[in-house]
Amino acid sequence: MKKLGPILLILFLLSGCQTKEISVPPSMKDTLIVSNLKKQEITFVDLQTGKLTASALNFRITSMEKIKPNTIILAGENEDSLYRLQLKEGTLTKSVQTGKGVNEMVYLTKDHLLLFTNGLKNTVGFYDVKKEKVIAEVKIGKFPVSMALNDKKNLLYVVNVKGASLSVIDISTKKELTHFPIIERPKGIFFDGKYVWVGGHGPYGSLNEYIYVYDPKTGKEVDRVKVGVMPVDFYGDVSSRYVYAICHGSSSVYKIDNKNRSVSKQLKVGANPYDITGDKYRIYVTSLDGDSLAIIDRTAFTKSKQIRLKNGPHMMILGEENE
Repeated sequence: MKKLGPILLILFLLSGCQTKEISVPPSMKDTLIVSNLKKQEITFVDLQTGKLTASALNFRITSMEKIKPNTIILAGENEDSLYRLQLKEGTLTKSVQTGKGVNEMVYLTKDHLLLFTNGLKNTVGFYDVKKEKVIAEVKIGKFPVSMALNDKKNLLYVVNVKGASLSVIDISTKKELTHFPIIERPKGIFFDGKYVWVGGHGPYGSLNEYIYVYDPKTGKEVDRVKVGVMPVDFYGDVSSRYVYAICHGSSSVYKIDNKNRSVSKQLKVGANPYDITGDKYRIYVTSLDGDSLAIIDRTAFTKSKQIRLKNGPHMMILGEENE
């Protein structure tokens, strides 16, 4: 019995180390949450004043997904667990064990399911956020990364980078229905309600300048949209008929008509744009090498503001979306 006391004390101390307090602004209104690639930290950006509130972490964030207004799940590719960030409390705790290699995440609100790709396991994981457990893992192609949802048919489309393929997963049965070949070194995906758009770097020695459009039912390529060098990510929503694509090599954002898939406008941003998101009025683009955040007016498609950031701004998520 004498040995039990020290053991309990150690367990207590270890459990206490699972929660980390971080600096969070008192309000998330008009705030963008940004992860940094060149430094292990998270930054809160006041979009009106440009004020930055940064907190150091002990891992590098590779993906973020909001599951509640106050709760964000963080992933780090070298971490064996996901983390839960409570914005009001300013606390960060380990959430569930996944194994290392988590790349990207998407959240299904109605099912309380967080889906995540794991590039080391070559799987898509299903995390039930209510039960706080991983309930399934689906084996797919090599190094899965980008994902897009087909809400109507309850399907998930996944880009496998090293396999140069796209997997179609039935979310209900948690099984891969089919897969088909796509562009080499793919990156980024968008589902327009019928077709899947895929960007990427293209084959070695020949950098890609096209967005490839595939029919997910047949796997056939139905169109190509010429943009800039290395289109790698997309943003689109129901508030507009336009889709926005960022290109690494061209350091530009392209505004594309969703209906006829024609490029409407091009806008220069900082060097090496890496992530894109938006709300009803604005588009946001982080530039990894430009250390900047471009805020773009959706109507005029002009930069309304550019905020200087630090340490390689990477992924981002809106703190509180504009109504």
